[in-house]
Amino acid sequence: MTNTRSDNYHWVALFAVSLSVLTSVIDFSGITVALPTIADDLNLSLPAASWIILASTLTIIAFLTPAASLSDKLGRKRSYTLGLVIFAVGAMGVALAPSFGLVIAARIVQSAGIGIIQTNSYSIIATVFPEDKRGAGIGAYTSMVGVAGILGPVVGGIVVDLLGWRSFFVITAGLGTIAALVAIKLLDSERVDGVRAKSEGQSFDWLGAFLSALMLTILVAAINTGSRVGWSTPGIIAAFPLGFTVLGLFIWRELSIERPMLDLRVFTNAPYSFSMATRFLGFMSGSGWRFMMPFYLQEVRGFQPSEVGLLVFSSAMGMAIFSYISGRLADRYGTRRWVVLGLIMVVGASIFYSTMDLSTPVALIIVVLFISGMALGLWEVPNTTSAMNAGEESALNTTGALVNVSRNAGNITSIAIASSIVTGVLVARGFEPDLSLVGEDSTGAMADAFLDGARWVFIALSVVGAAAVLTAWRVTARRSG
Repeated sequence: MTNTRSDNYHWVALFAVSLSVLTSVIDFSGITVALPTIADDLNLSLPAASWIILASTLTIIAFLTPAASLSDKLGRKRSYTLGLVIFAVGAMGVALAPSFGLVIAARIVQSAGIGIIQTNSYSIIATVFPEDKRGAGIGAYTSMVGVAGILGPVVGGIVVDLLGWRSFFVITAGLGTIAALVAIKLLDSERVDGVRAKSEGQSFDWLGAFLSALMLTILVAAINTGSRVGWSTPGIIAAFPLGFTVLGLFIWRELSIERPMLDLRVFTNAPYSFSMATRFLGFMSGSGWRFMMPFYLQEVRGFQPSEVGLLVFSSAMGMAIFSYISGRLADRYGTRRWVVLGLIMVVGASIFYSTMDLSTPVALIIVVLFISGMALGLWEVPNTTSAMNAGEESALNTTGALVNVSRNAGNITSIAIASSIVTGVLVARGFEPDLSLVGEDSTGAMADAFLDGARWVFIALSVVGAAAVLTAWRVTARRSG
């Protein structure tokens, strides 16, 4: 059962788990800085190099739900530590890989470890923290995501400049090894494993895992690729019915066996279902600006990439600060009001972004970017807390997996919506659907088309945000009973 003891072990466990999120997020955010150098060293085109990140994203999403079942079988400490070991081995493999293909292969191994780590992190925190302090624990953990998001590009840039891109992965492999040793030392199996689905004597649901990974890979790859090559491409058109067919097979499989990889019956719990719907819609609404803002600042306003990084820094600060604050507020006053307030702020920020043009003051943009980060921290932590509280104790591994799946799915869908609308407007105006060409058009007509497309993007995302507010309002403020 959830920890109710009065000692401070929950903070010890949080420290151990925080090392993993610091390591994995530094790796994931820092690689964006290293990517151009990797492309140059391996003679890759930028679209080819982008698969280093895309392959990682696909692998993480694909491994989240199987990792929940793995954790039920092995226990959270063993599964979590295994994820860190896999991460470290994969990172070292990237550092030593002599070719692009082996870089991708090693990156897939590394990202499989991240998927296992992410699934277990939330369930460990939810288990060791008493329910009246669970928000504080999740808030502190999420704050580390913001801190790591700040450190990643900085550390990555310095290391790549001074020591080369391979050294960055040697360092992350070392950090992963340290995090694994700390987990072995500090995590107590009796206290972090908690109540989990009984799986002794049950074989792993390999077919369910395969269908889950296949379905997510098809749909996520189609969303990411379609925004670049066009939605009318035959392969993209075929991918969606194929993906949803596999989804149907996965659902049928999981509902028809006694010990499924992912127990879909958790969605019969209304507060849990509304929490997950809120999370998906919230990330869909609040993630579009991360994709749009660099293009706006760099291509339309003419800032250098290094300057863009400094300008968007304020959003990471807002997230780091208010993730910690909102967790404590949720413990004291309940979760729903903070989720609703944060999502209303997301809608307000989207409305502001829809008004941006060539004359929008940069200082005002920085302030609203801080508000966007603040809004994310304000709603995400209470939302995660409400989802973890609404689920059954024996299903915390599944809940932890779905919390991460819904976040990634919302982010990717938001990017697909933004990219599709903007490129659609560009094509309709007679321009190439390549956002990197916006700054090269001396007439300014392409920039005007981009701004018109961006305006419709943020109007659409504000509507999605309003839907998220409605679903958030349906979530019970605190777990009953």
